[in-house]
Amino acid sequence: MTRPLAGAGGRGAVLRTVVDSLVAAGHVVRCAVVGGPAVPDPVTGAASVHRLPDVALLDVLTGGHARRRGLRSWNERLYWSPAAAAAVRRLVAEHAVDLVVADGVRLAAHAEDSGAPWFVDLDDLLSERYDLWRTRRMDLHQLLGHRRPAGPAATVLRAVPVRRLLRAEARALRAREVDLARRAPGVSLVSPVEAARLAERSGTAVRALPMAVSTAVHRDWRPGGLPAPLDRRLVFPGSLTAFANEEAVRWWIEELEPALRAHGLRGWQLHVFGEVPAQAAARVRAPSVVLRGALPRERLHAELVRHALLLAPQREALGLTVKVVEAAALGLVPVTTPQGASGLGAEPGRDLLLFGGGDDLARVLADVERWAREDPAALPAIAARARAWAGSSFSPAVLTGRWARVVEDLVPGPTATATATARDAVPAVPAARRTPHPTRGGTR
Repeated sequence: MTRPLAGAGGRGAVLRTVVDSLVAAGHVVRCAVVGGPAVPDPVTGAASVHRLPDVALLDVLTGGHARRRGLRSWNERLYWSPAAAAAVRRLVAEHAVDLVVADGVRLAAHAEDSGAPWFVDLDDLLSERYDLWRTRRMDLHQLLGHRRPAGPAATVLRAVPVRRLLRAEARALRAREVDLARRAPGVSLVSPVEAARLAERSGTAVRALPMAVSTAVHRDWRPGGLPAPLDRRLVFPGSLTAFANEEAVRWWIEELEPALRAHGLRGWQLHVFGEVPAQAAARVRAPSVVLRGALPRERLHAELVRHALLLAPQREALGLTVKVVEAAALGLVPVTTPQGASGLGAEPGRDLLLFGGGDDLARVLADVERWAREDPAALPAIAARARAWAGSSFSPAVLTGRWARVVEDLVPGPTATATATARDAVPAVPAARRTPHPTRGGTR
């Protein structure tokens, strides 16, 4: 894993899903974290955390070991070293591991070299995200996210021009994603849309395995429940260490909220729950933005259900938007863009509310204000349908079954099924359209 299981955000939800699903299916899970906590705590009775050696900044910058291993991207250099690879192999041998699951393209080489059957959960198509970010104003410090260094190194990284780096990285990652889809015994993406795209490129079946969402609380929409019928506080849960989240908040400040005021809609605020680095705080400071800080998951949910609407102002389709699904499971009404709803299978106007820009959002929130006056049952009805939709596709029981089939397919044993892959996978393109594998002369 690239980060501890307790990590927040979308990738944290996916990692929790993998571990919780495998445990629920009856397996023992060893979470191996590159540069993880020195004294790891158990996650559950059947899951434990092990620390893998971190990769020194000098090794990342020189990259000699990674290049000799055949790894070409900086993303892989951040997490691969001979010491970490050896530690993975020791864990596999000591604990008689039956299957190694890699957290993204960054750790795929560790799984491939482990000596056990292996599977790569790519999360999203990182190559496409990098292609997109070449058009954005950002620095390398932002790009590194939770791997960003502190001190003098941080100052140096902020001065590095990233567009050329992103172009080369996107090209290397695109080739690596296709290669992994062909080489690995199994590969998945969170979004079915991206899974279909990778299946088309690689000529192999690619699974779509989203995050599971479960909550112990949900919003009380009954008369007298909290808060008041018209709540002009829009919630946005997301760490602003992630560039896409900061960009979403800045879109609210620069276009969306001014459009609301231009249409006569006053008093709407965006309440941001998540880590806010000092550099980002200056860029998102505005009268209509309330920074609520980062909270543990249970406390966050308890706060979110005191609101009625979640706003996910996402301008590009970047995998599945976890915050939209989680808001639906909590009983809030999700308000997002077509890109934010991409791949979710939700019905606009029925399960969530969609907008395309400032004027669209003003129309949506004008409807919300009208419903509060004339049709108080309208929002609770959407929230109820959203909860039902989230439960049908993203419940822990659904994902437990799907991850159990991953193990059945890849681990030899009496319960393995030779044809189970097709049940959760986007099929490969027809054989005539496949591209031969560059090293093996064919496709898997």
